[in-house]
Amino acid sequence: MRKIYPLNNYYSTPQYQSAFRSRNINANYTIKATGKGEVSVKPDQSFVLLGSVVEDMKVQTAQTENANISNKIIEALKGIGIKQDEIETNSYTIDRIVDYQDSQQIFKGYRVSHIFKVIVKDLANVGKVIDVAVENGANEVRNLTFEVSNPEPYYKEALQKATLNAKMNAENIAKSLGLSINNIPIWLVEEGIQIVRPMSSLTMTAAAFSGQTTPIQEGQIKITASVQGMFNYVSY
Repeated sequence: MRKIYPLNNYYSTPQYQSAFRSRNINANYTIKATGKGEVSVKPDQSFVLLGSVVEDMKVQTAQTENANISNKIIEALKGIGIKQDEIETNSYTIDRIVDYQDSQQIFKGYRVSHIFKVIVKDLANVGKVIDVAVENGANEVRNLTFEVSNPEPYYKEALQKATLNAKMNAENIAKSLGLSINNIPIWLVEEGIQIVRPMSSLTMTAAAFSGQTTPIQEGQIKITASVQGMFNYVSY
């Protein structure tokens, strides 16, 4: 959501009006500039989607087998320190499997999929979580994403950098024209936040039974803020 920070109260004060007249500033003489600020931060938690996909000719059999594997996965994850509220169902689906031969639809059975979203707050255990899940029946592992649990202070830092960058850009524009700007902007608009999270693509062959914990590199999260500002300019 765009936020606008008007500075009209300052511009209505007698002090500014006096300075405005003495420097012969025209209210229409303005420069609009965009500023960006970026902060890189090390993630402190991750999310991974994992679970069981079972196929069988009978839907009840596929459901029962999937339930048994899913419960085994949950108990195994809890056994290595993952809390119950850090494991949640991301999706549960039942699909008919069909094939086509000579324009004829051939029924091949049912596919039951139960995928969990697992929150891992100790990044040193990400590989272990994946391996333990696989060892206990998980045959689907994907969308490993790294996060920072509280991005707000980092966004504030990025916003401050963006504001200063907008001012610097306005100064550079003015300088190229032989002008100078009033350091206090007429208005500022917060344009938004962008968070670029590192994401890993995993395959079962890479994670399953490797004989050692699957190595995971988390990378850096980049938090970017952008603003627009409008400044009065005057001659030197």
